[in-house]
Amino acid sequence: MNSRTMNYGSLQMSLPDGWTDATQIVATGPVEDGFRSSMAYVAEPLRPRETPPQFAARMLALVSRTTEQFQMVAERPATFGNVPGFFREFTHVARGVKLAQLQFFVMREGVVHMFTFTQKAERMQATRHVAEKLFASVNLGAAPAAAPSTSASAPAPAMPIRPRPSRYIEPRHMRIIAA
Repeated sequence: MNSRTMNYGSLQMSLPDGWTDATQIVATGPVEDGFRSSMAYVAEPLRPRETPPQFAARMLALVSRTTEQFQMVAERPATFGNVPGFFREFTHVARGVKLAQLQFFVMREGVVHMFTFTQKAERMQATRHVAEKLFASVNLGAAPAAAPSTSASAPAPAMPIRPRPSRYIEPRHMRIIAA
């Protein structure tokens, strides 16, 4: 498979010259009062000797400039399940709706894996446990090198990460609104 082929689950797509795979995993919750909470995932390459908190600080500068009424709630090192990383919570307004976002940054092999849970601000305390459960279920293990097991309970192999060049960060990574 070449670098101009995008794969995600059963999807395979050939990409034209100059295009890069920017696959994201997005999960959405049930509709509540016309809003659907969401979980988004992106992977970005780290700069040389950059740590997850430094990466988070770099992203903070961008998100605070590009969102309306940005307000930091908390940030700190955190572990969910057995995965250590860096945690951030903030609020902002998008399309007239006050949103809260929880972000969990995890570093593996020069790549930061960023998980973002988005909910209406007034519902965040009631649904925080859902985000924490999702963060705790993260498994960034490598795909098995041997032939796949024939066991019906064998976990699916991990999807390959194709980091995008660090010179460009898509605006949609900073503001995720579930429709």
